[in-house]
Amino acid sequence: MRSAWLIAGFLGTLLAGCRGMQWQPPLPPKVANLPLADRQVPPPDLSGLKDPPKDKDKAPAPPQAYYNLTAEECRELACRNSAIGNFFDASAPQCTPAGHNMASRYASDWVRVTAAGYISAEARNRNAGTALNLYYRILELELKSDVLKSSIAELDALVKANDVLAQKGFKQTVDAHELRKQRIELDADHAKLRSGLQKLNAELKSLLAIDPGTQGFLLPADQVKVVPDPLDADQAVKLGLSIRSDLNLLRAVGNMTDHRTVPAVRQVILGIVPGYAALMQTAEFAPAQMIPFLSTVAKAEANAVKKQVLGLLRDREREAAKDIRTAVEEWTTARELVAIARQRFELNQSRVTELEKRAKVGQGVELDLRKARLEFLQSESDLIGEIAKWKLADVKAREVIGLLCDECGR
Repeated sequence: MRSAWLIAGFLGTLLAGCRGMQWQPPLPPKVANLPLADRQVPPPDLSGLKDPPKDKDKAPAPPQAYYNLTAEECRELACRNSAIGNFFDASAPQCTPAGHNMASRYASDWVRVTAAGYISAEARNRNAGTALNLYYRILELELKSDVLKSSIAELDALVKANDVLAQKGFKQTVDAHELRKQRIELDADHAKLRSGLQKLNAELKSLLAIDPGTQGFLLPADQVKVVPDPLDADQAVKLGLSIRSDLNLLRAVGNMTDHRTVPAVRQVILGIVPGYAALMQTAEFAPAQMIPFLSTVAKAEANAVKKQVLGLLRDREREAAKDIRTAVEEWTTARELVAIARQRFELNQSRVTELEKRAKVGQGVELDLRKARLEFLQSESDLIGEIAKWKLADVKAREVIGLLCDECGR
């Protein structure tokens, strides 16, 4: 009876606190009744937009400072400052695997610390690949920036020369409208280039743990050299299958699997195959008389888990081999495109040289010469782009093979 009164008092207090608050059903969704109208999209209003500055002194100033960075420094910093790699190194159980007694209660820790090392190494390798990708994209834009400045100067000179000839009454002049349209497009390219450099520098600084508040740009200090020797796909696959951390992780875990390490091994598999959780069984309490039987079952279970690990390893090896061969093929194709772009570059270069010789002997080829120089500069920009693509393919190939960071991630 007393408990009934306590419950009634509690309910009374609760209802008193809610006094004045009445339940209301949720509002139904409101159907929007929009008026029908003829198709008439209002145009943008640009009346408040000023024209970009034409005076060179008013153009956006480049960074006040540059910080030289080599590709090797970029790789080392990326390996060292991998957030995921450092997290796993810091989270790994503090035990010494060498000579460890597998029968001890630290058997699972032995699996975890080994797995953490391989996962850390793989994360550092990926981080280095991402950083080097940004590094060579920055190098591409910096090289193209120099070519773009020369193209703008050359086009301005062409516009000026064309106007002078038009004023003198020459009929075979370049279309002034087309020239001015090209000039506007170059200004747009310059704006996109500077914005791209800002973004890439910010991303790379973050990966390398460089203070993002630094105003200067990172300046790649390496001269890219396209190697003459091709990559051997078979050798690349053989090397990748032997050193890749994700594959060595599965090999190590498979060798460690027994009836005492099954829970830890399953956790490792779960990190690799998230859907594996559906197959995991929850251990239940068993009476003492069942322990011998359960020990036999546990050993059989360990053998089954080990087969799962080895099966997963075979699948990952096939996938890794495919990825490595694809990366090598892309590397080879990219290098061939560099050779083709160089042919176009040299052809345009010879055309400029020929017109310069004709100009020296007094032939009226000024407009043709300046147009040829613009085409030459465009071919130089295209060549830089193809070289950058080859270098990115080179970084990708080294990443999928597993060459960017060693197993210690240093």
